[in-house]
Amino acid sequence: MRTYDFIIVGLGTAGAATCMTLTRRGYKVLGIDKDRPPHNLGSHHGVSRSVRRAYLEGTSYVPMAQRSWELWRKLERDSGQKLLVKTGNLTIGPPESPAVSGFLASAQSYEIPHECLTAAEVRKRWPELAPPNIFAAGLEKEAGIVFPELCISTFLTEAEKAGADLLMDEQVDRWTEGRGNVQVYTSRNTYEAGRLLISAGAWTNRLLGLPDRLLMPKRVPVHWIETQEDRRFHIGVFPVNFWQVPTEKSPGSPQIYREFYSLPVIGPASLIKAAFHNELVNCDPDTLLREVLPDEVEKIKAVISEFLPGLDHFPITSEVCLYTMTPDGHFYLGKRPGSNHVFGVALAGHGFKFAPVLGEILADLMVDLQPAFDIKLFSPIRFDPEKQPSRT
Repeated sequence: MRTYDFIIVGLGTAGAATCMTLTRRGYKVLGIDKDRPPHNLGSHHGVSRSVRRAYLEGTSYVPMAQRSWELWRKLERDSGQKLLVKTGNLTIGPPESPAVSGFLASAQSYEIPHECLTAAEVRKRWPELAPPNIFAAGLEKEAGIVFPELCISTFLTEAEKAGADLLMDEQVDRWTEGRGNVQVYTSRNTYEAGRLLISAGAWTNRLLGLPDRLLMPKRVPVHWIETQEDRRFHIGVFPVNFWQVPTEKSPGSPQIYREFYSLPVIGPASLIKAAFHNELVNCDPDTLLREVLPDEVEKIKAVISEFLPGLDHFPITSEVCLYTMTPDGHFYLGKRPGSNHVFGVALAGHGFKFAPVLGEILADLMVDLQPAFDIKLFSPIRFDPEKQPSRT
């Protein structure tokens, strides 16, 4: 039996970054993946991901986003790879919507360079966008785009350079936990370590042995709009744009929003990326339908026609991605309740931009160091009924 300080199961977004960080700190690390990252079978593919620091999901994320930006740049210097490209990032919706109001709160609190724009100002600056007059927008001036496949490859290359053992195409079947170690059983072998991280995306809930559907896989159709070299949609001209559009509601009921986004063309393929961020369907990752259905294409075409009419006449191709959602939409990050040596992570569909700082945070947790950030919001204990304070 081969023995390590740490074993990491799943070498996608968080797993690859943590593997690199721990190995660079001098630990003996084994990374295992049932496939061969980077690949298009999980959550880390898709050519581009947006990076922003004025974080609408809550200001708890902002210091992490700022540190992550620094670490992306450091990884570029270390590896010689170009991983992060600057571009503007628009958040669009009614002024009172959680997206727009949250963006402005974050940007103002942390003095992040930004602009507040009316719908008319958005339409004038980017005629391809068509927000209604009741909408407003926040523009983060120095946001960016990262290249996920290249980032994963870079994390893993740097991990191997530092001495990590990486096992690809090896399925983890189960693990057992003793008083001072963990044993991991795969389709080929058994491995032992002081601590284990499960970072397997849509398979994390099952591998951690958590209550059914706590970390819920979601099927995400992603679409590519073929702009045929139209320069209006290239990075530097066309911004990342995230929309929060109110749906019809009954009197007295809470307002529900539909969320979708598009990312500008980057590189030679002349493709704009567009997808819905919510209203997603639960799925089993082992029996996932990987074909995008005609009605799913029609849904994205409908919002493009209404809100991004400059893209309306271009052809579309599509593929399927996965989110792993938590009940509250925040990260699941830390020690598995009931375990002493087993940790888990799930990123609720918005984690890739944080990959390098998540590597730092998880590495700290796994060696019993206090992370530099307040991560109580992400604690797995919040979903453990036995750990919750009494309400009586």
